[in-house]
Amino acid sequence: MQTLEKIQLSEEQINALDAGKMVSIPASWEEFEDFLAETDYRVEYHKDHIIIMGLARLIHEVLVGNLIYFLKGFYLNKSFYVAGSNVGLRRDGKRKHYNGDVVVIRGRPIYQLGSNSIITNPYLIVEVLSESTLNYDLGAKRRVYEQMESVQEIIFVDPFEEQIMVCQLTVQPNAWLETTYSKPEELVMIDGNELLLKTVFENLPTEE
Repeated sequence: MQTLEKIQLSEEQINALDAGKMVSIPASWEEFEDFLAETDYRVEYHKDHIIIMGLARLIHEVLVGNLIYFLKGFYLNKSFYVAGSNVGLRRDGKRKHYNGDVVVIRGRPIYQLGSNSIITNPYLIVEVLSESTLNYDLGAKRRVYEQMESVQEIIFVDPFEEQIMVCQLTVQPNAWLETTYSKPEELVMIDGNELLLKTVFENLPTEE
């Protein structure tokens, strides 16, 4: 049996991650799983590349916390689970691996075989956009999420323009309705629940 050569990050790559950038490394699925088991970074696997996420801005993490708070209120005393970004997402049988910033699971979680931290049945996924991952989130990841049979809504939160885009699966197969909310007094509709747009972006920390 061939021994895998462990993937080592260069100093340049580590510095890029510390600066909040995204690093992409060509790798096999086996190399990814080996790297995933040992790394402290948040990592994904897409098109034969390990995608490593850099340190998030404080504003990003505050927004994630805000969305978890609001979503937990929506689903209080209902058969839903609201979780953060350490939950792995996979399409069953596909060699792809992703992490949403916030994940909602309806009913019983369906785990990837042999794992208690990777699920295959997300119901709603939230991505808070950042400069380094914006194109990846809105492009590749969105297409993958739309192909997951259990996903009903995908939420993109834009901290730069203070906008929220809600992508909702319609009754037509593979047809998604996209609605962008950009006015502070607008009510954002998330899975049938109303949320005042401006409350999501209130009291964010300042940046130098």
